[in-house]
Amino acid sequence: MKAFKTIATAVAFSPNLEANIHESIRILNNMGEKLILIHIGELNKSKVEQLEVIIGQTEVERSDIEIIEESGDAVDAILRVAKERKVDLLIAGAAPREGLLRYYKGSIARQLVRKSNCSLLLMTNPKKMKSVCGRMVVNGRSHPKTNYTIRKAAEVAQNLGAFSLTIVKEIPPAMVKERADDDKSVEKLNEKRKEIKKEVEERLGKVISSLNEEQKAITSHKIILGKTGYTIGHYAQTTGADLLVMNSPDTKLGFLDRVFTHDLEYILSELPSDLLIIHSTDS
Repeated sequence: MKAFKTIATAVAFSPNLEANIHESIRILNNMGEKLILIHIGELNKSKVEQLEVIIGQTEVERSDIEIIEESGDAVDAILRVAKERKVDLLIAGAAPREGLLRYYKGSIARQLVRKSNCSLLLMTNPKKMKSVCGRMVVNGRSHPKTNYTIRKAAEVAQNLGAFSLTIVKEIPPAMVKERADDDKSVEKLNEKRKEIKKEVEERLGKVISSLNEEQKAITSHKIILGKTGYTIGHYAQTTGADLLVMNSPDTKLGFLDRVFTHDLEYILSELPSDLLIIHSTDS
């Protein structure tokens, strides 16, 4: 079963044009049914012919791809198409590390994260040649959205032929940080840690048990003590993950989210890998 039905990506006539289209078509072939290429601005005959040549270099049914032109602000136009065409997944390029000015002004990718009402895939280094997604990491935080995110991540992993999907549950140090002045206090602290670990393992175990056999075979979980967002990003980077999967933000992110950094903003400021944000209406 394909993880997404309709996929869309914006195309610009830049040096990355071929790589972006090749990657988008690979994603379409692996986990989608239809791809919409969105061009902001007028599409003249020469540009259309160039797009057709690139599409012709790939293994895809031409009827599965639609090319459209939109005008106006890039973010608004992309989101307008996503809404009108009921897009399930938006693909966008993203810098692995944003400069300070760009961080506070907000890149197109960051604006799409804040405003999008569908899932979003941020690609840090699109390639024209075939790329492999072998190792994936997904958040396992205690939240109503998480079960759906994990199940969708498992579908994506199966579609992409990944060999590993690790559910990472971050436990903030404050949850287990207590002063232990004597043996009794140490015993209580150890019991609290065991209870937290047991609750997490039971919860994640139930989600894993709901997956199909192929998905179960590649899925495991890991509990890590550390700051949410920062810790899972560091784990994805140090383990060489090809794709990190996260819940969508609970609210539309704004300037204060960048001043008072939360979990997703940590990851967006320095992407450890490609990032897939799964949209869910649960809150």
